[in-house]
Amino acid sequence: MKTKILSAVAILLIATTGANAQITQGKYLLGGSISYSNEQDVQYNGSPAQKFFSSNIQIGKVLKENTVAGLILSYSIANNDLATYKDNMYSGGIFYRKYKPLTKGLYFFAEADAVYDYSRNTQGKFEIGNQGTRYTTNGARISLVPGLSYAIWKKLQMELSLTNLLNLSYDRVKDEVTTTGFQQIATSKANNFNANATLNASILNNFAIGFKFLLGK
Repeated sequence: MKTKILSAVAILLIATTGANAQITQGKYLLGGSISYSNEQDVQYNGSPAQKFFSSNIQIGKVLKENTVAGLILSYSIANNDLATYKDNMYSGGIFYRKYKPLTKGLYFFAEADAVYDYSRNTQGKFEIGNQGTRYTTNGARISLVPGLSYAIWKKLQMELSLTNLLNLSYDRVKDEVTTTGFQQIATSKANNFNANATLNASILNNFAIGFKFLLGK
């Protein structure tokens, strides 16, 4: 992990002769990702395959030089072949980012995100008379994301960001359980507030490498 981080930093700190992409008013910032996996535990023959799909997009407009605001949207789903497990997750919110030029093509940035999250996790056969559970969570979170951005080309930037430096979140959780032979659903609810700051040795595990397109004239 440390080797990957050092390599990324080296790329970001390449000589200052890189592309001079100006973050000027009227341009648009676009980034996102899509991932899919379908895996089976080879240690247990016949175990159901675990499937996972995730997508996210971040799009913003440069309001003034080195200042960007916009939207964050994401969706992911996880399940298995036997339909005994399914997890849907949605989120949407806004971000505000400030850049500080360090040298030609290299910027430090700080981004504040405010996002609403919703997820529903179902396990077993969740229906009256059968054994199953369903967890529904919705809430909001605020996070601070600092990082470095380097202009590889005029319209493409490589980023090294610290994704979990500071997080504040509030969630409402609804837990529903059905039991074999019972004709009712047992329900419980809880409210959770969390504040997390990563300032120790594990901070190295929270670096992420990504890319952003800078569009417009």
